[in-house]
Amino acid sequence: MLPAKRRALILETVRREAMVSLKDLADSLGMSLSTVRRDVDYLAQSGHLERTHGGAMLSPTSSPVFEPEPEIATAVEAAAKAAIGAHAAAMLHPGQCVIFDSGSTTAAAARAAVARNIPFTAFTNDLQIAALLAASTAVTVHVPGGRVRPGSATILGSAAVAAIGLLRADLAFVGAHAMTPEEVSDTSIELAEIKRAIIAAAGRPVLLVDSSKMFHRAFCGFGAPAQFHRVITDARIDGARQGALAARGVALEIVDAPP
Repeated sequence: MLPAKRRALILETVRREAMVSLKDLADSLGMSLSTVRRDVDYLAQSGHLERTHGGAMLSPTSSPVFEPEPEIATAVEAAAKAAIGAHAAAMLHPGQCVIFDSGSTTAAAARAAVARNIPFTAFTNDLQIAALLAASTAVTVHVPGGRVRPGSATILGSAAVAAIGLLRADLAFVGAHAMTPEEVSDTSIELAEIKRAIIAAAGRPVLLVDSSKMFHRAFCGFGAPAQFHRVITDARIDGARQGALAARGVALEIVDAPP
């Protein structure tokens, strides 16, 4: 198993359990204790979690600007992201114009959209998503000017915001780092500016966010969940939290994902 996938599985387990021993991690994930120890040490040193005596726990002081590196972010909650992406892609109709925000869940939507093999026009500020979409002869792909964010494939900057501001898209698939009933947020001001522009440019903006990001806050807000035509998430969000979102007027759609 690739290191990024192993570390993503460890992160998912710690997020679910809040605190777990190295032995329990090794047993539940089918890894050796020495491998788990090395991966937990790596994740602790890079700020993903907090090391405890004989185990690991969620960091009680995690930074609102902290992001996992792209390889781990893609692997975390991969099944949920794939299910959310497939549900989103089913909304597409031939001939539509669609904006794909940068991110691993929106990439899953792009992958599922390509699999449908229908003609549409796409605009994205993510070079990896652009390459994925361009592999299909049915999809016309546009990208903005701007600068590429270090360590990622995301295009940012005033030129990108201006280009998005000229668009009139049918749909937009938007990602987020965190969401509460009142606010959707991400880890930088520039990311938030891009997302605000995407929301304004789309007739139907759709938020794609797995349940692990629910009821957290990141550094910079870019809108309210109720602004979106719908919010698509996975089925691990409990009834009380669904009720809190419904009370704020959030149009929530829940998809089942493999365990």
